[in-house]
Amino acid sequence: MKDHSAKLSILRTLSRGGFHSGEELGDALGMSRAAVSKHIKGIQAWGVDVFRVQGKGYRLAQPLQMLDEEALKQGVSKPISLIPIIDSTNQYLLERSESLESGAVCIAEYQAKGRGRRGREWVSPFGSNLYMSMFWRLDAGMAAAWVKPCRRCRYRRSTGATRYRWC
Repeated sequence: MKDHSAKLSILRTLSRGGFHSGEELGDALGMSRAAVSKHIKGIQAWGVDVFRVQGKGYRLAQPLQMLDEEALKQGVSKPISLIPIIDSTNQYLLERSESLESGAVCIAEYQAKGRGRRGREWVSPFGSNLYMSMFWRLDAGMAAAWVKPCRRCRYRRSTGATRYRWC
């Protein structure tokens, strides 16, 4: 897995609000302003709107609350893996399926190669949604998986009434 610690550190600083100069961010991370600028471009590629004002620095266009792994694990008995940047939460669990217990969860802030239904591309901007996969071991093995799992999705129609849709 690629190391995204510098970008995540910059995001944590920017998520506190206000402007932060490239020099301030670089000093905190032990890197040059040019390196900070390169990391900011990478953050923008994740779908985060970061803008720059000359003489003031960088700032997030919208407030951002990053996930807290310790808070997520409170009161939960099943294992939770918070991996801020991942190719695919589903692929992560599939690669570890032999060692996982049923109910294990993988959560991410951003998926670089997430897949939707029928293999379609899954667009997942950083910090905009909760990207999660759950591993469930079937007692009867994969033979029990022939029934397509259903999930109830709530959506709001133009009338304002809440309706349910089965996927």
